[in-house]
Amino acid sequence: MKAKSLTSYQKVAQECIDAFNRVDMRREEGYCVRSGLFSANLTNFLPALPEATHETMYTNLLRNLSLEKFDRRLMHLSDVSDLEGDLSLLKNPKKPFIFCTFHIGSYRLIANLLLRKGYQFSTLVRQGVFESQRAEFKEYCAEMHDTFNTPSKVNILNAEDPRVLLQMTRELQAGRSMLVYLDGDTGTGEDHKVTVDLLNQQVRVRKGVPYASYLTGVPILPIVQYRKNNLQNVLRIGKPISLKKNESREEFCYRSLSSIYKYFGQYIEKYPDQWEGWTYIHNAMVINPEHSNVNTTYDLSKKRTTYRFNQSRYRIFELESNFLLFDRAAYETFEITADMKTYLSAPQVKNPIKTLGAGIFGELVTRNILI
Repeated sequence: MKAKSLTSYQKVAQECIDAFNRVDMRREEGYCVRSGLFSANLTNFLPALPEATHETMYTNLLRNLSLEKFDRRLMHLSDVSDLEGDLSLLKNPKKPFIFCTFHIGSYRLIANLLLRKGYQFSTLVRQGVFESQRAEFKEYCAEMHDTFNTPSKVNILNAEDPRVLLQMTRELQAGRSMLVYLDGDTGTGEDHKVTVDLLNQQVRVRKGVPYASYLTGVPILPIVQYRKNNLQNVLRIGKPISLKKNESREEFCYRSLSSIYKYFGQYIEKYPDQWEGWTYIHNAMVINPEHSNVNTTYDLSKKRTTYRFNQSRYRIFELESNFLLFDRAAYETFEITADMKTYLSAPQVKNPIKTLGAGIFGELVTRNILI
């Protein structure tokens, strides 16, 4: 029966893909800027991936996100998905967990499964989602209740509420579970963060989730979702993370977050075009100070007259008739004129001191725009 349902799902999902493929995404407003930012993040976090593949992967990401939105309408989504890992961990809905996940694959799948199993849980969302999608998610939960008669009741917490940690601990102490999308970097207070490794970079992440686990004794359970080549969704349950004896709060925060980001990093590396986080991970990235500093010394007396635009570090985008110079290393943007865009786009930049003047030339050289 499940095989027949999966075949039906695959057919409809393929129709969704076919509809997406008929749209020329390059014509969408802001496409170049968004794809350029995506490419910069891939370059920094997964440098081994050839840059020639980045645009195709960006299109694949948009296609997968459209499938994720399609999946949200399916009440029976967990019936046609492959469930992996220690499923016995989910047998008792009265035993609370902090279910921790990333925005990868069909990430509404975990909520679907928890609702089907009768969990009482709360979910943490950023302010914008709290305001714009709260009603939609409540409607989804109500429809799940009507379809499966599930006893689940879901509370939605605003991650940017200054009282959210207190609210989380109260929910957990009352026996309710939490569902947290940790890669969303939602919360309050920039000082409540820790630096952990993610792939080839470091990111600053909030400590609220492990704080709540430390205060309540409720373990963190990482769960990842991804989509196989045959379009079937997979939900894999990781290993619970619990407080060790004599472990301090800060030690537990660092250990748990490092473990979580390492766990999800391996799936991001394997399925990079299924992670929505590429569109915002730079906000959490620890920028190398050397990338923002400029070399203030250069020699105008040298006879060199030919330079070239540093294509490996910079990109030029057009946005609403304006031209933007984007630094892929420091994530800085500079507005430039149409003439400068044309000048920098030439195969060779000739006589820049004479053409631009010493001041502008010096700025371009010290920022490694001209090399």
